[in-house]
Amino acid sequence: MEKFVIAKDFVRKVRRFNLTGRTLEFKIKPIPGGAESVSWIRDAINQVIAKGIEGLHPEDQVAFSFCCKQFSRGEGWLKFRAARDVTYDDVWKVISDIYQSNSSGLNTETFCLGVTSVKMPAGRGKGRNYNSYNEECAKRSGIISINNKDNMCLPRVLVVAIAFATKDPEYNKIRKDTGKIQRDKAIELTKNAAVTIPAAGCGIPELQQFQRHLTCFKIVVYKYGTKGRDVIFKGTEEEAPSLNLLYHEGHYNVVTSLTSAFLCRDYCETCHIPYDHKERHRCGGTCPGCRQAPACSLATNVTCDNCKRSFRGQTCYNNHLQSLCQKIRRCEECFKVVQSDRKHTCGEIYCKICRKHAPADHLCYMQPDVGKPKAEDLLFCFYDLETRQEKQLEGGARLHEPNLCFQTVL
Repeated sequence: MEKFVIAKDFVRKVRRFNLTGRTLEFKIKPIPGGAESVSWIRDAINQVIAKGIEGLHPEDQVAFSFCCKQFSRGEGWLKFRAARDVTYDDVWKVISDIYQSNSSGLNTETFCLGVTSVKMPAGRGKGRNYNSYNEECAKRSGIISINNKDNMCLPRVLVVAIAFATKDPEYNKIRKDTGKIQRDKAIELTKNAAVTIPAAGCGIPELQQFQRHLTCFKIVVYKYGTKGRDVIFKGTEEEAPSLNLLYHEGHYNVVTSLTSAFLCRDYCETCHIPYDHKERHRCGGTCPGCRQAPACSLATNVTCDNCKRSFRGQTCYNNHLQSLCQKIRRCEECFKVVQSDRKHTCGEIYCKICRKHAPADHLCYMQPDVGKPKAEDLLFCFYDLETRQEKQLEGGARLHEPNLCFQTVL
């Protein structure tokens, strides 16, 4: 039971921090008959402190004020301190000292306790572009949101993902659930897979049952907020078209584009890593020749007459013709793979300190900064403003108004 009432709740300017603060004024309820007065008041003050710092961060500032009609020497104060440092003992000590100084006892009918809190600014990096999971999924072109009110979320996303993977002519109808076609296909899939949908929705056991039924597909469930690095479920290691799903707080959505969903240029489905530069990503699932996934099997060695690189068979060779042959080549003298549009000299590397190509064993030093303008070409302007502060603004601040300016140019 609350042993206090909030008499006032208002916002005011706190000049010490030049920020807006919130002030709550509390009155302690009358002590009921038969209750021990000191314990009642202690509990009430503890409740007031808890209410006053409710919702504050540890670094936010809190101050207390104490007033009573019986105080002949004015109000009492407990200066601003961090919310984490506020203790009952400090507040009770100030109250005890005030009443001892005024030679009176605490009267709950006239005693008022004020709590002023100021939320301090704190930078924690760039904010999110989206306020919620549903908002982000709705905005992303590579994610299809499933808007259902039943517990058929998983079979619904599976039928949409299957329609997308197989390029079903009725894909748009299934995605939009036109004429309840999405629901009907989800019920049919559940029946064929012999899956019983729990009241709370589907989890890992149901995913395993659906995977055993959908032998021609591979179900992959990604955890939201990890950019594809955290995989909750991966149905099989065999090569098959993937049904990519996104999970967050009891809801599944369909992922039609991993690069769009995870904000990257490329995504490796073997090691589950997003990346922006294909030439910098190496893993066992990517072919070193054509840089396609999965890796090409070792067959006959085929050499390209144009870029001089070797490939793992005819398929690997054909894959590289589509995107790599004009971009990278192998030097016939030093056998180093380089980009075709850049000048190459055997034995040289690009030094990031010198910002030029140099021998691999060269010694270099920190280079002078040539980006700043020369001092002799600069114009310096110095000025001094004399101001007055006669106009008062809202909140107690005063406006600086210049009335005299001194300036010189060099």
